Amino acid sequence: MIDKTLSYLDYLKLRDVILQFSSTPFSRDALGDLRPLDDIEEIKRRHDRIEAVMDVIKWDGRVPLSDVPDITGVLARIAIRDSVLEPSEFLSLTDFLRVCEDVSGFLAKVFKRSAFTEELVAGIDRLPVLSRRIARSVNVEGYLEDSASYELSRIRADLFVNRERIKKQLERIMGREAMRPIIQDDYISLRNNRYVIPLKPNFNEAIQGIVHDYSHSLKTSFVESVECVELNNGINILVNEEKEEEKKVLHELTDFTRGFREALERNVRCLAELDFFHAMALFCHEFRCVRPDVTPSGALEIKKAINPFIAMSRKKDAVPIDIVMKENEKVMIISGPNAGGKTAALKTIGLLSLMAKTGLFIPAAERPVVPLFSNVFALIGDEQDISLELSSFTAHMYAIKDLYLNARENELVLIDEIGGNTEPQEASALAMGVIDAFVEKGCRIVVTTHLNLIKAYGYMKEYAMNVATSFDTTNMKPLYQLVYGTAGYSNAINVARKIDVPRVIIEKSYTYLNEQEFMLNDLITSLEEEKTKTAEERRELAKVKEEARERLKVIREKKDEYLRKWEDKARERLLELEIEVDEIKKEVAKKERTSITKSKDRIRSLKEKLGGPAKEVGEDIRIGDYVLVKTLGSKGYVVDVDKEGSVFEVAVGNVRTKLKRMFISKTVEDPNRVSRDRSEINVEKTEQRDLKIIGMRVEEALKTVDTFLDRAVVEGTSQVRIVHGVGTGRLMQAVRDRLAETPYVRAFHADERNAGVTIVEFA
Repeated sequence: MIDKTLSYLDYLKLRDVILQFSSTPFSRDALGDLRPLDDIEEIKRRHDRIEAVMDVIKWDGRVPLSDVPDITGVLARIAIRDSVLEPSEFLSLTDFLRVCEDVSGFLAKVFKRSAFTEELVAGIDRLPVLSRRIARSVNVEGYLEDSASYELSRIRADLFVNRERIKKQLERIMGREAMRPIIQDDYISLRNNRYVIPLKPNFNEAIQGIVHDYSHSLKTSFVESVECVELNNGINILVNEEKEEEKKVLHELTDFTRGFREALERNVRCLAELDFFHAMALFCHEFRCVRPDVTPSGALEIKKAINPFIAMSRKKDAVPIDIVMKENEKVMIISGPNAGGKTAALKTIGLLSLMAKTGLFIPAAERPVVPLFSNVFALIGDEQDISLELSSFTAHMYAIKDLYLNARENELVLIDEIGGNTEPQEASALAMGVIDAFVEKGCRIVVTTHLNLIKAYGYMKEYAMNVATSFDTTNMKPLYQLVYGTAGYSNAINVARKIDVPRVIIEKSYTYLNEQEFMLNDLITSLEEEKTKTAEERRELAKVKEEARERLKVIREKKDEYLRKWEDKARERLLELEIEVDEIKKEVAKKERTSITKSKDRIRSLKEKLGGPAKEVGEDIRIGDYVLVKTLGSKGYVVDVDKEGSVFEVAVGNVRTKLKRMFISKTVEDPNRVSRDRSEINVEKTEQRDLKIIGMRVEEALKTVDTFLDRAVVEGTSQVRIVHGVGTGRLMQAVRDRLAETPYVRAFHADERNAGVTIVEFA
């Protein structure tokens, strides 16, 4: 039954179409035997390979598979021991290897590589050693080259010399004065592999020779001069040696080729597999097919599906249809007028399901979803068999019986015009019984019908649905589209009226429509009107919901925007307040320093009034005294003092620096010192001239800066860089304020290339 189904659904014709896209003789058997698959993994693997080849065609064009010779016969002969190939067969192998090299090189350079193309590149062996050996032995005209063997080259060289020698000798004979009267033609000929000259029949008067042939008119004798017999014998011996050597060369070349038989057979398999998927990919590309998702079970959903044969016949006028069966829907009832596209829709559902089951892409849009039906059965057309004396209805029921007996769970059953060719009431009841039976077996069933009771069945059963083929009632023309959830009208009488059937026939036809038919038509009409009204209300409701959703979206976006603006403003205000606080702190600090200075001046003034000039608080420090540098925690000795006695030059180790009185204190000489001239500094040497304080708090950063500057001064560094970044500006300003207060900083300024870096120069 499955073979009939493949024929009903045009699957066999589809294989012939795909076969036309093949390029090699190797894949034709596989394409001719193309059948649906049962393993979902194998289907997906075939999909992957078709997709890989389609990518190659899309980005790089067709694979160069044209003009591939069929070498299967050559390989069969090689497999026979002691067989010898002909030169023409070696030429076929050369052409085959050229194609292998072209295909391998093409696939190695494709834009979008895949596992399949990589597998093919790895599987195809170019066999350059074999190609060179054949090319060295056989030329493009199928003639053995002199280079095929040393002996063959020697023999042919001797042949050439002997042939030239005999030609010259015959020319000398023909040039004799006595020969002029008997020479028939002035040329040297070859008869029975011997060089001869054309003479008149009375040649015996001038020359002795052997006649090897006569012309048709018997007026010319082809004579071998006795002077040339030995040379001709020698030439024939060399010719025989040449033939023997050629056989030997071909035998050796065949044995050499026999060693590459497995590689050649593997190349044939690779090219056959490539051409198999290349043909299917070209077909899918031609018909704009897309990859379906094949699932173990579930919904059937194919948007904008097109039957390939409708596409070929109508080309751009082909109307796509949507095929939708939800997981819980087991029955699809397609109804509508004659020639409205019911059977075409049924065949499209079946053919595209078989294509997906075969591992092919299908002509549709988006990403179709097709369940893997365990089998697809179809009953389309008149099954009447005159030889068996069966009526159309009986043959139809026989076919349905066979379908039912062979059907199993998870199969797709397609029946065209179910219950036709008999009385409508009984036909409807029988058809509904058939549908129930297939559903109970776990099948999905799609039927076409004109019977109103079956259309009513589609409304009554929750697992069934009605689908109508759309019809233009104004122009009385089918639109070839499917409308889901509605039943179609046969419109037989209206169609008859449209084609100007006599009015009397139309009127009498209405009188014969029984009351039940009118009631069913009215019921279907009211249901359709109610459904149309409900669908319109749903569309309006969906529109209102969408508008409300859009408004809510705008409100949320504006809310987020307002919040962002307020957050930005609050952040800016907070930054301004922080800057103001820093300024206030600076002002307070300046006022405090001013107040302390004024207090000290006031104390000094009071002391002067009370007891004379004010004396420096603390010990008196002179040149040569040992002092402690407070900022470094190191000892040194005073080498110089300014006139005012407020700035001291201190030697710490081999470094000298000028410090104010507040940064040093008098101390005793280090008992461990051997000499006053040298002292050691107990600080760690800085390894770099840059200090990075980005991310530190202001207090932590200032302490780090102080330590870094002190060490730099002790080491005698003239210039350093402090990397503080820009950020809010707080850290940068705090660092520069500290630098302004540091006595041994001569100057500082921002780096011209980076505003977040301050360059410090020491006194």
